[in-house]
Amino acid sequence: MNLQDGLNAEIAELGRDLWSRTRGEVPGVFDKGYWQGKILEWAMHDPTFKVDMFRFVDVLPTLVGTEQVSQHVREYLLKPGRELPTLLGAALKIASGGLAAGLAARAIRKNVTDLAERFIVGRNAREALPVLCKLYDQQFAFTVDLLGEAVVSDAEADAYATRYVDLIENLYEEVSRWPANGRIDRNHLGPIPRTNVSLKISAMEPHIDPVDPAGSAQRLQRRVLPLFLRAKDRNVFLNVDLEQWSIHGITYDLFERLLLHPQLNGWPHVGIVVQAYLKSAEDDLRRMLELARRRGAPITIRLVKGAYWDYEVVHAGLNGYPCPVLTSKDATDSNYERLSALLLENFEHLLPAFGSHNLRSLTHAIVLARRMKVPPEAYEIQMLYGMAEPERAALRSMGHRVRLYAPVGEMLPGMAYLVRRLLENTSNSGFLRLSHHEGADIAALLASPPLSPLPSRGEGQTISPLPSGGEGPGVRGRVSDLGPALALRATVPPPHDVMRRGDLTTPFENCPLTDFSHPDRQQAFAAAVRRLAESLPLSVPGVVNGRPRRGGKTHERECPSEPSLKVATVALATPQDADEAVRVAYAAWPAWRDRPVTERAMLLERLADRLEADRLGLAALEAYEVAKPWRESDADVAEAVDFCRYYARQALVEMAPRPLRDLPGESNQMWYEGRGPALIIAPWNFPLAILCGMATAALVAGNTVLLKPASQSSAIGFALYERMIAAGFHPQVVQFVPGEGREIGAVMVDHPLVAQIAFTGSKQVGLSIIERAAKVRPGQPQVKRVVCEMGGKNAVIVDDDADLDEAILGVMKSAFGYAGQKCSACSRVIVVGSAYEPFMARLIEACRSIHIAPAHDPACVLNAVIDRAACEKLRETIANPDPGATPVYVGEAPRDGYYVAPAVFLVTDSGHRSMHEEFFGPILTVMRADTFERALELANNCEFKLTGAVFSRMPSHLELARQRFRVGNLYLNRGCTGALVGRQPFGGFGMSGIGTKAGGPGYLLNFADPRAVCENTMRRGMTPELET
Repeated sequence: MNLQDGLNAEIAELGRDLWSRTRGEVPGVFDKGYWQGKILEWAMHDPTFKVDMFRFVDVLPTLVGTEQVSQHVREYLLKPGRELPTLLGAALKIASGGLAAGLAARAIRKNVTDLAERFIVGRNAREALPVLCKLYDQQFAFTVDLLGEAVVSDAEADAYATRYVDLIENLYEEVSRWPANGRIDRNHLGPIPRTNVSLKISAMEPHIDPVDPAGSAQRLQRRVLPLFLRAKDRNVFLNVDLEQWSIHGITYDLFERLLLHPQLNGWPHVGIVVQAYLKSAEDDLRRMLELARRRGAPITIRLVKGAYWDYEVVHAGLNGYPCPVLTSKDATDSNYERLSALLLENFEHLLPAFGSHNLRSLTHAIVLARRMKVPPEAYEIQMLYGMAEPERAALRSMGHRVRLYAPVGEMLPGMAYLVRRLLENTSNSGFLRLSHHEGADIAALLASPPLSPLPSRGEGQTISPLPSGGEGPGVRGRVSDLGPALALRATVPPPHDVMRRGDLTTPFENCPLTDFSHPDRQQAFAAAVRRLAESLPLSVPGVVNGRPRRGGKTHERECPSEPSLKVATVALATPQDADEAVRVAYAAWPAWRDRPVTERAMLLERLADRLEADRLGLAALEAYEVAKPWRESDADVAEAVDFCRYYARQALVEMAPRPLRDLPGESNQMWYEGRGPALIIAPWNFPLAILCGMATAALVAGNTVLLKPASQSSAIGFALYERMIAAGFHPQVVQFVPGEGREIGAVMVDHPLVAQIAFTGSKQVGLSIIERAAKVRPGQPQVKRVVCEMGGKNAVIVDDDADLDEAILGVMKSAFGYAGQKCSACSRVIVVGSAYEPFMARLIEACRSIHIAPAHDPACVLNAVIDRAACEKLRETIANPDPGATPVYVGEAPRDGYYVAPAVFLVTDSGHRSMHEEFFGPILTVMRADTFERALELANNCEFKLTGAVFSRMPSHLELARQRFRVGNLYLNRGCTGALVGRQPFGGFGMSGIGTKAGGPGYLLNFADPRAVCENTMRRGMTPELET
């Protein structure tokens, strides 16, 4: 018999039988006789209330005292104009303030706790045992999971590992005494462990990064291998959960390494998850099949749909990657059935565990197993504790082994899990809601999902348009369940027009960062780093009028990570070279200014193509010359590409003639044109992106340019110059003038023929340039204009209700990314009220866990600083802090490079030097504030106005920050670094700059003069506009 003949009819028959066995019972979470059922009923009625309620549930465990609860009730649940059921509205109004608010707040906490206890079996193993014992008596097996996902420090990871050991020991010791139960203690091969534990690897290591897959797996193995060995010794089944896509490959790599370990090879009581919504799911399953055959022992596969769909879709869109997940529910359901068949075909090697609450998916697997003669004992059904109680009872009554996924943990780490479960229960397309709440026709719910071709992992379903040549699927970041997409939608809207290279009429899209979760991308980057190392040292000349200049002094650039390694020999331009460069640029300017803007813009497109083609080599050069780690250097190249493509498109709008108000008899028009030679003085910390961004803005606006890179990054500057010439820029239009700022920079700043200066760097140098440029020199034809971006002393506010997981990760990345050597870096943290103690404890442990390594090493988390002078100055600042700065953490750094370990100081005086002076290194100052309003005052009490961030879950505080946190770039609930061209135009005011916004609308106008032309169109009484 063909397996497909009559399959759907048999599925429908079994499905109706199962449904009848539920006897009309409703899952407890939908029971309207309880508070939880009533409030979920209204959440499904009002989608905006659903979002607010879930966010309130998420923040509730962090709230201290009645007033905090009351305020959050008011802001989340009692929004003006919101309609609520009478009893619910009355209860919430009581909780929002007044004499009974305390009682109401306690009632709310109890109800949310009760709701959580529907899905969580206990705070620890001992509390969970009575619940597990009851389930066992009811003929249900279990797998226990410790709540909590991302950790931020080794201390937290060690604590989780210890808790897993305790869980294994405590459960085994107690559960082994229970009487035998043949239905759930055996499969077709014989006895199986009664104690079953699920493991999330994200809780076992703070630095799991696909940039360093081998190192990540090795560090994970140090904690996970002992758990596997302990589980084997105690006869405890251990299952590895799958989480977000970014660590998907590392998870499978680790699992494979563990199962081939000499002490584990052949052990059968292990399993792993396969997520059917992933495009890679079939490959994953076949990989596990091959592993099972190699080791000669079966592997259990928990087949699930996948719990992180919203996260994957949103983050793929934000990063411009093809989405790693199938973007329709039907496609996922269809894929689940394909994978079920593959599992059952290979049940001798892969023991199926079908994880789902969807009766169609489960009955399909059961019917297929019957037809394929797979013994019922060879597979099991898995469901989540607290969900689908009628279905699980019906399946048990038919003799199936049903295992419940039973989380254990505290309320705070349990909130993310609880919100995911609430989302699943209330999803518009979820089986449980449709069947039990909406009363959908069971026959329709049991119908076969439409078959759809399965796209490969790298093709189609791109949520945000991806330029050709982009990476495969993958995302980065910890899981958040409160993103824009709150439930699995049937489809994802198609993207808008994709940007096409060479076609300036298509909309701008950011160049995606390299997706290192693809092994081939990681390996290609590693190869580029090796090749670059073999080519060192490089020779860097000055170039004036197309002719290299090598006759003067030279500068030897050493690698900050390894000072004995010479990166480049730079020929320094002389004052005479600088003067000649200016005069050549001035002579070439009129023809360049008059060249059509479309031609200038197309040259930027070609430059972007060149940079993108050489992306890996350029990033590798940054890793050696300025000690930028892999992600940072890759992002710098991508930003340079973005500047080219964005300014090319903006120029067609902003530089083109535009009509003004016309009246009969009069035509008015305005346009912008270049001003003359533009001196580009760039910093070393974004050596390609900022130099390229300022230069291309000036060029496309009609100016010739003089490139003056920082002395620490001249090789990268020369690499840009070479690609400009290769892209088609004339050697008279672009001059490359490396040299010391005090010598060459001063000559060109003062030169009368320089029309304007674009500078990014320190406040001291920036103010000096502004002052010198204001002086009119003999022979100077126009007033000089200065585009000046200077420093920052940026503050991050951590509110008392903040998500500390997110806050710690955001602060660590913002403060210590690229060793704090960013003008946008966080150097002040202001912590509000009750968040202070837990935040500081976790921050210090996170600092202890930072791995210091050379930037070209993929394991690098903290890199060397730029040179010896910076290193010595920072070390001195840390070793001898000013009075009033209390060191709460000072790390140790290697001495064989220019390394500075993280340092954290506590101050109580808002006027302290460390709250105002930019250190430009991994030094963080922390101050406590009693209220959010006071925190804003402290953040604003600084002459720098560049970036800032707020971590808060109080809507009114976020709105207050929007209004009063006066910085050029403000970030809410994310770190304060990493602005993207076209999305977060970058630049500050105060002493951070003069208010320009690089990578945003209007930036090009800083490099151009406006011209307006009015024409009288009336001739001897004839007015063309009035003629018909």
